[in-house]
Amino acid sequence: MEKIYPYAVSKIKAKEVNMLTNQNFEALASEKGLDRIVSVMIEKGYDFEEITRKEEFEKVLKKEEEKLYSLVRELIENEDISKIFLSKNNYHNVKLILKSQIQKKDYRENLNYGGTIDVKNLITIMENEKYENLEEDMRNSIIYAKNQYEKLKNPFVIDCILDKASFVEMKNLALKTENEFLIRYVEKLIDITNIKTFFRIRKMYKDAKILSIAFIDGGSLSFSNFKNNLNEDAQNLKNKFAGFSDVIEKAVYNYENLDIYCDNYIMEYMKEAKLKALTIEPIIAYIYAKETEIKNIRIIFTGKLNNINSEKIKERLREAYV
Repeated sequence: MEKIYPYAVSKIKAKEVNMLTNQNFEALASEKGLDRIVSVMIEKGYDFEEITRKEEFEKVLKKEEEKLYSLVRELIENEDISKIFLSKNNYHNVKLILKSQIQKKDYRENLNYGGTIDVKNLITIMENEKYENLEEDMRNSIIYAKNQYEKLKNPFVIDCILDKASFVEMKNLALKTENEFLIRYVEKLIDITNIKTFFRIRKMYKDAKILSIAFIDGGSLSFSNFKNNLNEDAQNLKNKFAGFSDVIEKAVYNYENLDIYCDNYIMEYMKEAKLKALTIEPIIAYIYAKETEIKNIRIIFTGKLNNINSEKIKERLREAYV
């Protein structure tokens, strides 16, 4: 029998009432200054008390992310399920530290504190190359990423290899839960990630070697499908990926907005959770929805601070859940 989460779902439903809608995002993107944007966000529960300048908005968003991942730990008792949403933050931090070491750049402001590995410990491990203190799969992926970077001198392979390791972990954890909605969610994330990687390699490298390094098993689309179409004429691509023709067609004509199309594709799947009552699905959907909300706020603030036209900002916004 499927486990129910009456307390967790009721808490999530109460939080959904306070989430920003598509109309809210459109209105915020149309604001001329930041004061009204900050005011609305404070009404929605975002904490601006600890910053003195609106340009420090990233600190507010980081804090909101930490609150979200703390909520995940509180509401989801099953460690395998919670780790699906938390472990990606470990890999984000590993990528950041590893690329910063190579490029001699500071990385600490962009670290994510929502993972399952203590950030200070991870920094120490990475800086001293004590990879034996990490789980085997992560350790092996770090070593492989470093080796491939030395061969290819391309930081892109670091992202690809560590993303692959992250999704492999997520898929294995999802399979252990035996929850169909969660398994399909991870599979869709894998497919969308492979699609984004495919288009970037087509645009930047056209290199099957990099594609083979980057491709993630576990989705519905096969490696041969991507490899065989790496040099295919753009007009023919939309018929080559069953189930993703809308995303592919949009990407063919507007590659710059590929991330938006992919994020919206996942959001449409998440909205199926609204039909569920007391099971895990509404909690999963809320996590993705809140991550998307934070992403949209980041887009709006960044756009305003860089004097980007309101219509351009709106074009970059992702679909809201509520």
